Amino acid sequence: MKRLSILSLLCLFVSISLWAQKNEGFFNLTQLSFLIAEENSSSPIKSNMAPSVVNISGYRFNEYASLGVGVGMTALSYVIVPVFADLRIALFKGSLSPVVAIKGGYSFAKSKKEIFPNEYYNVDYKNRGGGMFNPEIGIKMAMNDRADFMLTFGYWYQHVKSEMKDNTYNPGYNRTHNRTSDLNRLSFSISFLFK
Repeated sequence: MKRLSILSLLCLFVSISLWAQKNEGFFNLTQLSFLIAEENSSSPIKSNMAPSVVNISGYRFNEYASLGVGVGMTALSYVIVPVFADLRIALFKGSLSPVVAIKGGYSFAKSKKEIFPNEYYNVDYKNRGGGMFNPEIGIKMAMNDRADFMLTFGYWYQHVKSEMKDNTYNPGYNRTHNRTSDLNRLSFSISFLFK
């Protein structure tokens, strides 16, 4: 019985060692991005550089591919909270490799914050958020066996919706108005991946 236990522990140790060498397993990635755009007077978002931070957790299938889910916070002229899926592919093995990443999901907006310029004195706002999409390309550099550093550039798209309700009384006047906007930005990101 004792030999069987030792043999079982030895088999477990060997299988864990082989599994670890395949670079499979769970990972966590923290990413700080800067979203850059031209100044546009017709846009509801007035800032031309906005910070964004996301945290992604997922599974590395091998040294090349990983899939995860993420949540973050982007500070435009109001706060949006993206929730998304993340696919990452490294093109080469080793400590230095080009990397391609695609994020896609939905962003929730802070409900009561004014997005569009106030045309009335007494208006209630309900912000609805919208779909988001962020493809990136860049480079991955291994810091050690358990951590990678990444620099990526990409395109960031965000759809936003806002419902405005005019609280002033005007008979025959439509009190509710919907406004939408598509935000297009360039993204520059710094990431740390822990595996």
